[in-house]
Amino acid sequence: MKVLLHKKYILLKTKETLFALIIGAVVGVAASFLDVMVQFIHNLSFNLHLVYFQLLFLSIYSSLINYLDKGFATPGLLLALKFLRENIIVPFLIWTAKFFGVVLSLSILPAGREGPAMLLGTGLGQYLAELFKISKGQMSYWGTIGATAFVGAFLKTPLGATFYVFENRFGKILNVDFIINSLIASTVSYTIYVYLRGFHPIIPITNQFHWSILDLIPAVALGVITSFVAVITLLIYELFKFLAKLVDEFYRPIAILPLILLLFTIAYNHHSIHLLELSVNYKPIEEVSTQLIPIDILVEAIILQILFLSILLSFGFPGGIILPLIFIGASLGNIVAHLDPGKLGLFTLTGAAAMICAAMNVPITAVVMISEMSHQTLMVPEIVSVLTAYFLASSVKLLKR
Repeated sequence: MKVLLHKKYILLKTKETLFALIIGAVVGVAASFLDVMVQFIHNLSFNLHLVYFQLLFLSIYSSLINYLDKGFATPGLLLALKFLRENIIVPFLIWTAKFFGVVLSLSILPAGREGPAMLLGTGLGQYLAELFKISKGQMSYWGTIGATAFVGAFLKTPLGATFYVFENRFGKILNVDFIINSLIASTVSYTIYVYLRGFHPIIPITNQFHWSILDLIPAVALGVITSFVAVITLLIYELFKFLAKLVDEFYRPIAILPLILLLFTIAYNHHSIHLLELSVNYKPIEEVSTQLIPIDILVEAIILQILFLSILLSFGFPGGIILPLIFIGASLGNIVAHLDPGKLGLFTLTGAAAMICAAMNVPITAVVMISEMSHQTLMVPEIVSVLTAYFLASSVKLLKR
């Protein structure tokens, strides 16, 4: 009897593993295609000087889709979690609208990738489960696996994506089966993605550095600073959420367009930091991670990014928050690095990890993501800054369920 049950268990786990591999392969191709489209539209729009026309078109597009389905205006992370908790399949209209909206948004605005990726991955996981006639009771589970695979590929962080989705989906409840299948799917999708789109770090660190016990002092300082900035960001975000509620959902993207045009023009003419390429090729993160930048320029860029982040989330534009948070944290690390330029890489990585944790309350995700994105292992200083930020900003979270 025990042997028979063991055989059934092995067969079940083999089927789950194969299905996770299939999800990972499909998602890896889809994420690669989305990245190609984002870069293509970005180059086309800037080369032909159509950027302002694209912003106008994006606002009209977002308004029309909001009118057809109010779910489009909800941030991708929250919308995906809603579908997963309620075990509802993502409507194909929403999935398609988000896909093209993401192309239009990420190709021109400094938004994050993980929010839309989570929704798109959720949909793909569910559609494949339907195709393979898996019971409806498991739609949520495989949708979660798809979400992990898409985030892992699109942000080049398979392990970080596993913990990101895990911490947002399950909180502190350990789900070993989910972690194993997510790692399988996200590793496959990541492998396909980097094969098709290239293997290079999102946070490139060119200088070699070594940390000492004294470097834990600025690590704690960065934890404190990022916590303060996270609180300020939350207040600004809540302000714009309040203003957005004063406008009908249909008109929100169009109503806020003049302010977006103003911020876009400032960022467009900013020659020191190419903020508008954040979601296309991560160039702003590279700039603040590899060279010291004057503090006044960094402060200006941080303010611009916080305003962009708050407005895009509040007024129904597609986008996420991880890349903006990484940029803000790395910029704060760059400011601290003026005290010791030889430790620029150390401080930018520490600041990026602390900022993710301070704004999202995901300490494990923060450490793992930054290590994978930079191809650097810098656990102790990152953990110190992350824990400081976590304890100081444990009541702060930009996207609450």
